[in-house]
Amino acid sequence: MAATPTREPWVFTSFIFPFANFFQPGVFWPQIADYRPLQLIAIVAALLSLGHKAVYNRLDALAQPAAKWMLLFLFLQPLSVYRTGMLGMFQEFSFWLTYALFVLVSLRVIDGPQALRRYVWGMMCGSAWIVFWGIYAVFAGLEDATNGGRAGAYGMYENHNDYSFIIVQALPFYYIYWRTETGFLRRGVLAIAALGSVLGIFMSLSRGGMMALVLEVALIVMFTTTKRQRLVLLPLVVALGAGAISYQYVKRAQNQGDSYTAEDAESSRWELWQAGFSMIRTHPFLGVGSRSFGENATSYGEISHDNLGKNAHNTFIEAAATTGLIGLLALVKMLLAALKDLRRKITVEASAWELNTRKATLIALYTIIFRSLFDAKSWDWSYYVLITITLASSAMLKGRPELGASGAAVDAPAVDTPPAPWSNKLP
Repeated sequence: MAATPTREPWVFTSFIFPFANFFQPGVFWPQIADYRPLQLIAIVAALLSLGHKAVYNRLDALAQPAAKWMLLFLFLQPLSVYRTGMLGMFQEFSFWLTYALFVLVSLRVIDGPQALRRYVWGMMCGSAWIVFWGIYAVFAGLEDATNGGRAGAYGMYENHNDYSFIIVQALPFYYIYWRTETGFLRRGVLAIAALGSVLGIFMSLSRGGMMALVLEVALIVMFTTTKRQRLVLLPLVVALGAGAISYQYVKRAQNQGDSYTAEDAESSRWELWQAGFSMIRTHPFLGVGSRSFGENATSYGEISHDNLGKNAHNTFIEAAATTGLIGLLALVKMLLAALKDLRRKITVEASAWELNTRKATLIALYTIIFRSLFDAKSWDWSYYVLITITLASSAMLKGRPELGASGAAVDAPAVDTPPAPWSNKLP
């Protein structure tokens, strides 16, 4: 194991970096956008981490299969736009480099379990800000012009469907941490954030978001309860979930009117998917170019007026259409490698908090994959923050002492197991 870390130069570095990433200061305050605040925060965070020892070898995180496939997927993005020339490739490289740097800087500021805890809290607080801003925007009438009164925030999460991504990303952490935390204030904040997340999905009127929420609640029940409890709770979740999905369809129909029904949405997606399949057949290796599905769709199928310029509404079809089967392979392998790592049994010493963090990450990643079947968001932050948590937590476990013969291979404990004393400190 690496040496014990020195005290973090600024104890909130690992908290502020993910918080700012989801808060999006350059979007919230457009007057400072030209100063590239997120890039400045990333540079400061990286500089503060220089010479700072970690309790694990950070290279172990980058050596994991999920990291390698992720970097390949990001590298393929600028390569796929080779038809636009060097300038176009450089512009695409600049866009996707942000995600690679996010993961690399994150691994720099996460020097151990305490920093990972602060990092997750930063992600949760940043996500909660977006969730409650979306709810506030509806009551304040800010969403009428863009989403037709459906909940959405700003920047990456302005659209009501995109807004649902950040909710299902963070909800498992809110709930599982609420079960594990002991402080009244923190448990209260987490409970409010969890309830706000559920309300946000309802107010977004996103049908795919509601289906993802129901799946996520079912996964939470499956991963955090006993077999006997599941026999009671799962049928209840299915029954309530069916009602919630039906409610969402009815409310969306009322909001949308006769101009865009559920049947229209289904035919619309099939129209876009057919165009995507045509792109794949025509350009199977590197696709039509990263983030160019909407502008190319009319060349590969009959696209109705409402679908002009839209994404494929399926992340995996769009990845294959825009970066080819190689890009699809890299994306799928990245996600499968992360899932495999999160599902493996832990046979080394680990705190309940670390195990429950990995459990929340697993639930969130399963749900994000499902949500990706109905919306195209390969550049959504959820993939990269969940991969980061997976890489860091796995690298920390590597090299720790194996559990003794008296305590056989340990799987993740029940989520109501109290956290270790060190994890009760405020982030």
